[in-house]
Amino acid sequence: MKLIKILLLTVALLAQTLAGVQAQQLLSTNRVPLQTTQKMRNETRAMVLCLENGHISRTALSDLDMRQFIREYMQRVDIFKMFFTTADVQHFQDFFAQSSDIMLHQGTLLPAFSIYDKFIDRAEKRLAWIKERMKKPFDLKRSDTFAYDRSKANWPANIKEADDLWDKRLTLDIIGEMLSFDNPKSSSTKKGKKALKEKKAQPEDKNAPKTFEEKFEKAKAEVLKRYEHLIENYVKFDTIEIEELYLNALSEMYDPHSTFLSEYALEEFDIAIRNSLVGIGATLQEKDGYCSVVELLPGGPAKESKQIHAGDKILAVGQGETGEMVDVIGMKLRKTVRMIRGKEGSKVRLLIEPASNPSARNTVVLERKEIKLTTKLAKAVVYTVPMGDKTVPIGVIDLPAFYGEGPGDDGAKGFSTSKNVAELLQKLKDCNVKGIILDLRRNGGGFLNEAISLAGLFMKGPVVQVRSGMGDANVLSTDGAEKIAWTGPLMVLVDRLSASASEIVAGALQDHKRAIIVGDAHTHGKGTVQTVCPLSRIDPQQKSAAKFTIQKWYAPSGNSIQLKGVEPDIVLPSLFDNMEFGEKYQDYALKWDSISPAQIDDVWFYGVGKAQAGALIAKLNAQSRERQNKLDEFKFLKERIDWLKKRQDKKDLELNYDMRQAELKKAEAFIDSVEKREEEFAKSNFKKQEILLEASKKNLEKKEEDLKKEIKSDEETLLDEDKEEIFDVQLREALRIMADWIEILNQSPKTNP
Repeated sequence: MKLIKILLLTVALLAQTLAGVQAQQLLSTNRVPLQTTQKMRNETRAMVLCLENGHISRTALSDLDMRQFIREYMQRVDIFKMFFTTADVQHFQDFFAQSSDIMLHQGTLLPAFSIYDKFIDRAEKRLAWIKERMKKPFDLKRSDTFAYDRSKANWPANIKEADDLWDKRLTLDIIGEMLSFDNPKSSSTKKGKKALKEKKAQPEDKNAPKTFEEKFEKAKAEVLKRYEHLIENYVKFDTIEIEELYLNALSEMYDPHSTFLSEYALEEFDIAIRNSLVGIGATLQEKDGYCSVVELLPGGPAKESKQIHAGDKILAVGQGETGEMVDVIGMKLRKTVRMIRGKEGSKVRLLIEPASNPSARNTVVLERKEIKLTTKLAKAVVYTVPMGDKTVPIGVIDLPAFYGEGPGDDGAKGFSTSKNVAELLQKLKDCNVKGIILDLRRNGGGFLNEAISLAGLFMKGPVVQVRSGMGDANVLSTDGAEKIAWTGPLMVLVDRLSASASEIVAGALQDHKRAIIVGDAHTHGKGTVQTVCPLSRIDPQQKSAAKFTIQKWYAPSGNSIQLKGVEPDIVLPSLFDNMEFGEKYQDYALKWDSISPAQIDDVWFYGVGKAQAGALIAKLNAQSRERQNKLDEFKFLKERIDWLKKRQDKKDLELNYDMRQAELKKAEAFIDSVEKREEEFAKSNFKKQEILLEASKKNLEKKEEDLKKEIKSDEETLLDEDKEEIFDVQLREALRIMADWIEILNQSPKTNP
């Protein structure tokens, strides 16, 4: 078999040599012939060495499905799956699959460059076809649909089928552009009278198309410009970017969190790897060729705009309020991020495609600002919650991230999650709260040591088990030096965005029966640990790196956090219920498994004793279910979930302008009604008192002082007006469940945990 592979490799190399001159003639004049440099050869060998010997799976390249690898790479290149044909895919699989592992070991990128050369040839021919197609009529009243998400679709069987797909795609894009003219929504991060004044000051766009014909012609021009830019981006891809695509297609075969980091990527480590804040307070990722929003940071411009949400796509970026909108579909994430970042105080415009309603594109204007660490520090609120004919004070600690000191601490020097939470716990105890809710929703994780220390504020014993590829498990426990800061009723509120360190804390507190877990049906399910290995350790000349998975997390019970995440004791309905959001939806995600449980000596059983623990959870569940079936706010939430589900299930969009326009208006009306009803529900929020860290207090005082300087004396009342009440049905129900729990404990004989 090895001899056959070597012969195939020899044939492939000879074919590449003979095709070299022809390839140079076919390539655009703007492109340099693609060749594997010695640097790339060394990088490729080093990357292969890391994956085969460092990855937790210890899988050799020869054990991978190389036909699938070639397919994955072609999909990374042709994100729309509309340039290549199935014959192209079959050809390259047949030609390269048998020898790809040998070529990777030797460091040659022959398959990557050969496939990309073919792609550029297809793309340039397709652009010429698009230009000709734009000269012909389009039927915008047709009774047809197009599946805009082709990530799971196959390539067209032949060029004719590809032409048909492109005809539909162009029709879809033209209608989308026309709808954006009908829906010229724009928002700013500024609120109140100042925002209204700015809006009134904006001059009317006299060049905006008004008639159907004007909209149609302008839409065609915009769509053509978009594809010209897109294919221009493809042509400008350099060899390093193609190397990245190829090696990342390989690393993805191991798991979705392993990746090759080129020198460029390492320079942008805070963006490409950690998806750090980029001036607008958003965590971004590249998915299926789109720049997608993963998470919004509290206090950041994106979140304050209330026009951007997790799952939304950024289609174009413009500088200032008048700069040209540059299409970013198919653009590398780091290039998009560079466009979004900028000088503090400057403005950036983003064309957003909402995840909940792809037809309702809107332009959002954001003012860039430095995202202070104090905007993501822990904070707390004391709520006064009805309990029978009385009320009870309940504390909620909102923890957006597990921050602390350490390598790449993101400017967190002097701050510690566990120390900050300990400070808030003391302040809550001073307020005489009877129960505490730790809100880990939207918390994507952070420092492991802080997660262990945080758990130590509530319990003692094993927090997490870590297993390497060698099979040995290491139990990480609270070291006993931490002083337990809270012994009363404890609840952890989670959602699908709660990941990594959040899942570790929730899983440990659940296994120790120390806290009741409430929230979405499961957390994110990322139960793996990655390391970044500079390839200079293998080759001193290299400035790139490999990131690969080396360990898996396990809860004290021995159950893996991977895929399944942490399953709450009490499940609440969520807008994430029908969204494919979480580790289990990732391609090539590592499987769930379990190991032997750790020794747990100190078990709390929710303060009621072992015999009553099951009955307590059952009763709290039943009481919550009764409210969920009765209260209007849950009926309202169900309407929103059902509406989102219908939109998620709708895979095809109509290629009929009138139908899409009517659908858009209907969606806008529903969204407007949601906002109004949320405002009404917010009026009945429980009375609350904010509890801030001393560091956060100073930051808030400075912010309000700066804001007062900006606003004229006759507008100062807007300071209070802009502090909107948030309607949070999950938190409200969590507070009620905690009140039920406290009432049960008050009625039960005292039991020492």
